Amino acid sequence: MVPLAVLADLLTGATLGAAGGLAPGPLTALVISQTLRHGPLEGSKVGVAPLVTDGPLLLGSAWLATSLGSEGLAWISLLGSVFLVWLGWHTLRAPPLEVEESEAGAGSVWKAVVTNVLNPHPYIFWVTVGGPLIAQADSVAGFLLGFFGTLCGSKVLIAVAVGRFRELLVGRAWAVVMALLGLAMWVFAGLFVADALKVLSQSG
Repeated sequence: MVPLAVLADLLTGATLGAAGGLAPGPLTALVISQTLRHGPLEGSKVGVAPLVTDGPLLLGSAWLATSLGSEGLAWISLLGSVFLVWLGWHTLRAPPLEVEESEAGAGSVWKAVVTNVLNPHPYIFWVTVGGPLIAQADSVAGFLLGFFGTLCGSKVLIAVAVGRFRELLVGRAWAVVMALLGLAMWVFAGLFVADALKVLSQSG
């Protein structure tokens, strides 16, 4: 029998992870974009990027919060917005979709890592939500297993689902989807800038 306290931590982590994994955001947009352009394998690589980035973020967010404060996170937001603008432009100018999957030049891992590292939301999550929950958890391993299992698992499922219906998105439909994804990344960039400017104006 799994102790109730451990099960509670597992379910708490799984709930938060699923919410984060299915929520619209730059990483989800990148999962869809890479899946459409290079196949579900590349989209899945994007989906598991939090396993690479959130470990150091978990530790580094505490340092950032105490050393840099809200103003430091604001500058991270501005830096992240610049990268998202570039990524959105790259998505908008994507060449016509080839039904044959191609992994050449996909760069899924580094794009996903940079997107997540320059996204202030994981920092804020670990500082304001994840950190306190881990501090109170009876089973840190249970919480992290539930969180990363559903966070990454849900994004991989998105990649698989998009890949399954990929052939339906050839031609004009694909161009529309890529345009919407590119514009979505610009919207996220604008939100990052707005949040950053709000914090910087208050601190100034």
